[in-house]
Amino acid sequence: MNMQCDDIDALLMEYLDGKLSPAMRTNVEKHIQSCVACKQSLEEYRALFRVLEYNKPEQPSPALQEKFDSMLQSEINIEATSRILQREEKEQKAAVIRRYPAWWRVAASIILVAGGIVIGMKIVPQKQHDNTAQIMRLNKEVKEIKETLLFNLLNAESASERIKAVNYVEEISNPDQKIITALINTLNTDKNVNVRLAALYAIEQFSGSQAVRDSLVASLSKQTEPLMQIVLINMLTERREQKAKEPIKKILSDEKALPTVKEMAQKGLKLL
Repeated sequence: MNMQCDDIDALLMEYLDGKLSPAMRTNVEKHIQSCVACKQSLEEYRALFRVLEYNKPEQPSPALQEKFDSMLQSEINIEATSRILQREEKEQKAAVIRRYPAWWRVAASIILVAGGIVIGMKIVPQKQHDNTAQIMRLNKEVKEIKETLLFNLLNAESASERIKAVNYVEEISNPDQKIITALINTLNTDKNVNVRLAALYAIEQFSGSQAVRDSLVASLSKQTEPLMQIVLINMLTERREQKAKEPIKKILSDEKALPTVKEMAQKGLKLL
């Protein structure tokens, strides 16, 4: 039986759950052995399930569950659907045409349900102390799932998937240092200029930190793409970052630098 990637993608969950027939399981394994993309999807499934197994949420009280079940469709799904449509609209404008992998859809559903439980807890009258503790735990678990998705996508082969990962930082409140470090590493090392540019704009929101500005100054010396140089010069001069003077002067003395880049560098020096 000749199975395509779409067929395999739809069977991966049942494959991991051991619900496929022996013949179907053999066909899936045969395809995975020869298909790098499907093999990667399988590994991403496994990684996600390990995270979920490690971070099992506590069960809500019966009263909370009853109220949550009755209000989920009318309250939670409306908000979730609105956000999904807004995100898809942005992606269509960016001309990124690629279906979401199955493991991403599963994780998104988990985040939706976890977020719904948090909102349900706020609606159901219970002791304030217990509610606050439960909400904090669930928020923490949702954040950990989002971070796992982000790091998985940053390692994706597709540039569009890596851009999604960078943009996904906006969904994480108070990202920790390892996420900012991952963004800076993407800014400096990703092979695709569009991914690097997306990382730069994501990092900009943290440029109030001197450590982040120092990283941007260091990155200016590493960037060779004219677009990246111009945007970095503009960001650093807007912040009046004095440490940017030296790498800007190096660009001015670089014979290979484009005239437009040198013009921006000269304007930047005047502002500093």
